[in-house]
Amino acid sequence: MLVLSTQSLIPERDGDAEAPIISPVISGAIETLDQGLQFLTRITDAQYGYDAQPYLSSSIGQHFRHWLDIFHALFQEGSHVDYNQRRRGHEVETQRQIAIEEILYFIERLKTTKTSDLIAPVVIATEVSLKKSKVCLMSSTFERELTFAALHANHHFAMAKVVTTLLAIETSDDFGLAPATATFIRGQ
Repeated sequence: MLVLSTQSLIPERDGDAEAPIISPVISGAIETLDQGLQFLTRITDAQYGYDAQPYLSSSIGQHFRHWLDIFHALFQEGSHVDYNQRRRGHEVETQRQIAIEEILYFIERLKTTKTSDLIAPVVIATEVSLKKSKVCLMSSTFERELTFAALHANHHFAMAKVVTTLLAIETSDDFGLAPATATFIRGQ
């Protein structure tokens, strides 16, 4: 049986009684974005664009462009989120600084997102078939899609970690770990 919880709607203050109240979903997304930002400051442009075939078919830059596209779709004006809009071949795939600037932009947007905005309804458009072009429209909320965007970024961080491992570059132990995996490792 699936039990729905309203815990995500309960705001928190991150330990500082004077700090503004922030949703766990927003703080988690900011944490994910910051993890990506810290990672980018520790690699070079050459490493960002490294072709790791046959192990992976995409560079770190291509992985970052992909998950950033998800955030771009989510933060478009209006209540329509089109996950099929991609920027394949965009400079963000080869220029690490552009990815850094985009991450900083989304962190700032999230800092100004109200907890009440999280329950806003959205309609998502996404492809659902490999064999033929089939776009489905689905109802969701901004909160659900922000959670998806952060978890999707985390998945691509794991792919980026494969590349850095191939290049013998150390990353933080928790880079690319899903929140549920981190909880399991902590034994909570």
